[in-house]
Amino acid sequence: MNILANKTLLISLILLGLGMLSLIAESTFYQFLDNEGVLHESMFLPLGMISIVVGMLFLLFFIIQKIRCAFNKK
Repeated sequence: MNILANKTLLISLILLGLGMLSLIAESTFYQFLDNEGVLHESMFLPLGMISIVVGMLFLLFFIIQKIRCAFNKK
């Protein structure tokens, strides 16, 4: 199976990778506590979580599509 041939799998892998990179960037560079104990965060946390959730939905859709295709071939 060629990964580039199936657009659903490619989109899900790109979104999952983007989400992971966003969460790593958030925890490495942009998350800190100030002197009063207030947590400061950037937009990388929601962007990362949304990317991961949408990527998982695309991956779930891909898996369901492959299972349906396997049952239709029988």
